[in-house]
Amino acid sequence: MAWKIASLYIASVIGAGFASGQELVQFFARFGGLAYLGVGLTTLGLSLCGGQTLYKCVSWGLSDYNQLIRRLNNHLAPYFDLAYTAFLILGTAIMLAGTEIVIVEIAQISGGMYLTAFLVLIPLLIGPGGILKLNGYMVPVMILLIGYVAVSTIIEGKFMFPPGMVEAVPYGVLYAGYNYGFALAVFAGIGGVTSSSKSAKSGGWIGGLILGVLIALVITALFASPPAIMDAPIPMLALAQRMSPTMGKLYGLVIWMAMYTTALAHGLAVTQRLHRLVFSHWWKTAGLVLGVVLLIARLGFVPLLSFTYPIFGIVGLYLLYQVMRR
Repeated sequence: MAWKIASLYIASVIGAGFASGQELVQFFARFGGLAYLGVGLTTLGLSLCGGQTLYKCVSWGLSDYNQLIRRLNNHLAPYFDLAYTAFLILGTAIMLAGTEIVIVEIAQISGGMYLTAFLVLIPLLIGPGGILKLNGYMVPVMILLIGYVAVSTIIEGKFMFPPGMVEAVPYGVLYAGYNYGFALAVFAGIGGVTSSSKSAKSGGWIGGLILGVLIALVITALFASPPAIMDAPIPMLALAQRMSPTMGKLYGLVIWMAMYTTALAHGLAVTQRLHRLVFSHWWKTAGLVLGVVLLIARLGFVPLLSFTYPIFGIVGLYLLYQVMRR
């Protein structure tokens, strides 16, 4: 059970920005050797705070993020609940909009976000247990391929470190904050899946540590690459394509899987929250959530991404503070 929980945690974090490498350039690699200090802070935050939060969510018997928000600040709960639901819907829309771009890149066909939405809907209809099982299979594939591209590049590369910048510290904290913010919705629903607070805590630590190791590997690979790689729109895909066209296609599939599993994790959290509030039937709620998400996704990947993530990072840090002080 601990691995299933860890895989859901990892799936909620490894989205488009992480797997593409662009997010890790912006938050870590551009700060040179001091980036590793930021990685350390991020790893500590995701592991310690993730493990403690999962432990508390199961111990408190929570089943959705509204219950968690009310426990943290009942006075502001209605406002945070509304904002959190909106951010999760936007986050799911970002992932679906991104799959449209990726599927055109790897398969030269349009309509990728509609296909992905359908593939998200199927396990949503099965329920949380099916999603845990699916992530348990998909997450190891993503980890292995991201790790393979990174390690291969490190072995064959020549290292060039940009000048160290102290901004690595606040950016490392902010990165942990906004990823924790998105993952918190998933954490709050774990109580409906397992009653073992020990497994939940272990899953949080395992997930956070694996994420930290992957971040360190990817930024090390970027330091071992030609400087132009960091300027590429999708740096990790550029590295994979340098290895071979086949590896480029496989890595494009990894980016799609990252977007898919994140969309699935966020979609599950929103469905858990709105179930019985809007419709008494789970399948109707899941269908409504995906319908709204698809409408928003038509706005495009970049506009949604640039607006949503920085704001949510601040919200995530506030919620992190509230959880850890309890």
